[in-house]
Amino acid sequence: MAQAAYSGAERRRSPRVQLTGAALLASRREAGRAFTAVLDNVNRLGAGFQAKEAFTPGERVTVSVAFLSPQGEDEKETLAGRVAWVKSWERGFLMGVVWDRAVAKAANPRLASYLEDTLKDAS
Repeated sequence: MAQAAYSGAERRRSPRVQLTGAALLASRREAGRAFTAVLDNVNRLGAGFQAKEAFTPGERVTVSVAFLSPQGEDEKETLAGRVAWVKSWERGFLMGVVWDRAVAKAANPRLASYLEDTLKDAS
């Protein structure tokens, strides 16, 4: 897993977990507007992505992420959210997406389990 370099004060209300995986971000306003990205980190309230394209802040998106579970199994989740911020980056853009609903076992069992297992191991 690649480690991301972050600067500045941590403002997140929920602990961030390093998670690298493939993602598809699709506009909920413009049918057919979608692009791939790399999932960089995630928490119960949102996620960070690296991409060659970007949506504008405030854009409503559907995010499909694929990742490996701590047991090495392929997992996939689809979540709805809003682009919170976009920053130019040497390889394209960095983006933060805030989920419409916090990740919970009932709606997002695979991602919730990943977060729970990873945060438990970090304690």
